[in-house]
Amino acid sequence: MSLATYTDPAELYLARGGEVNPNRPLFTGDVLLDVAIPGVQDAGPAIVVAHPCSIRGAAGKLLDRTLVAAVRPHEPISRKNWPDGFYDRSPLPETENIGYCVTWLDQIGRAETDRVMSSARIACLSEYGINLLQQRLTFHLTRVAIPTHQYHDAFAHTMIEADLLEEWIDTVTSTGRPAAEAVSLFEDFIRSGEPSLQDQLLDPERRASVRVACAREARSITSN
Repeated sequence: MSLATYTDPAELYLARGGEVNPNRPLFTGDVLLDVAIPGVQDAGPAIVVAHPCSIRGAAGKLLDRTLVAAVRPHEPISRKNWPDGFYDRSPLPETENIGYCVTWLDQIGRAETDRVMSSARIACLSEYGINLLQQRLTFHLTRVAIPTHQYHDAFAHTMIEADLLEEWIDTVTSTGRPAAEAVSLFEDFIRSGEPSLQDQLLDPERRASVRVACAREARSITSN
């Protein structure tokens, strides 16, 4: 099979530039403006390529280092040429403040998370954009072509959890509570219950009820 491509650059992005919510948790497909990658670059744009669970430890706390790849400006590549070539790269067209860029899938390293978090986040990939990135990374490393919808099936619950945390922080911090406190409260709540709400996100039929429960609890916190 051929690898995936895109019809419109916008479909690869959840948010760019001023659209990026600072309350959104660090996630796969986040593009940062200036990150040092040991052995790769002292500074410059980078993108998170690690799964969100692999950059976090106990209680969802970020680990000291995050796996990222270099992002650099590139001569535009037709969307029609991506499925059958450029296997060491992944497209980042119309990147905010930079223009046409690519992710270099062979220029990867573990950056200091503090440096990642202090850098301006200039874009967040959409679910499809993340699936395309993961497909190309897997193919680059293994030459196994996995359809993007299979990444979605395996990855969707983590994307939903990130959305829930973003919405939770927006609500809880609206009354002046610190973001760190909001994150801690969310981690306690999402892991509550038997099965936990986090585990229930694995079941597509339960996701709507988990979303309702999180929204209700966040509103309850703001009323106290």
